[in-house]
Formats: sequence, C-alpha cells, structure tokens
Amino acid sequence: MVELAFVFILLVMLLVGTVSAAVAFGRGNSIQNAAREASRYAATRDDIGSNLSEVIQVAKAASSGDLDSSAPGYYICVAYIGVPSPVQATEGSPPPPDASAPPGACYDDGRPDDAEPRIQVVTGRDTTINAIVFSADVTLHAEAAARYER
Repeated sequence: MVELAFVFILLVMLLVGTVSAAVAFGRGNSIQNAAREASRYAATRDDIGSNLSEVIQVAKAASSGDLDSSAPGYYICVAYIGVPSPVQATEGSPPPPDASAPPGACYDDGRPDDAEPRIQVVTGRDTTINAIVFSADVTLHAEAAARYER
C-alpha cells in the first residue's frame, strides 16, 4: 500500500505533465498553421500592402482561438517586403525586435529586400507546461514567408 502511494504520485505527475505538454504542442501547431495560412492568403491578394490588418485577422481566425486577445503574451507580426519600401503591422505584445531583421521586416529571412516581393508572418504566444510540483513557462513561436503572387 505504501509503495502504491509513492508510485501513484509519480504516475499522476507524469500524466499531468504529459497532457500539459501535449496541449502546448497543439497550441504550437495551431500558431504555426496560422502563420502559414496568413502568409499564403496575403501572397494571393493584389492590394495587400495597404491591408495588413486583414492578414492579422486571417491569422487570428486560423489559430483556433490560440491568438485571440485573451491569450497571454500573444503577438502577430505581418510584413510586406516589396518595392518601394517594406510595410509592417503588429498586434499583441511582440518580443524585442530581431536585431538582424532589416527595417520593416518581421525577421531576417536571408533574402535581399529587392530580390522579390514577399509576405512575412510571425505568430507567437506564451503558455505554461504544468506537472503538479513544477511548471515551465514557454514561448511558442512560428514564422512563415510566401512569395507575393500577382
């Protein structure tokens, strides 16, 4: 009976930790899908340089609620890298900007600014993985880029 009590506590901690990590993994997949869907949507629009807030709404809709205003520490960054100059829009509380990113871009994708018009979308949010006696705060992050199609 005593051995069962010790083992049971460990098994419950392991089960709760596994379920909590699985929820965080699902949220990560959701925000990754949101970035991919938003970049693809934006790449097919003709007037996207002036409608970046519409792309943010597409990302929020594709995230299954994981990027809505009630999500802790959520952020969405959308950038149109094109001629004559890049345009960027953000929502939420973004992390400090990437020092290697060119002005107007969400992140450095390794391509020169004048190489080709493209859309960058970065999504992220904070979440916590719990295992009864300890917890870990993690930031989920996803990036997507799509070449602008006319």
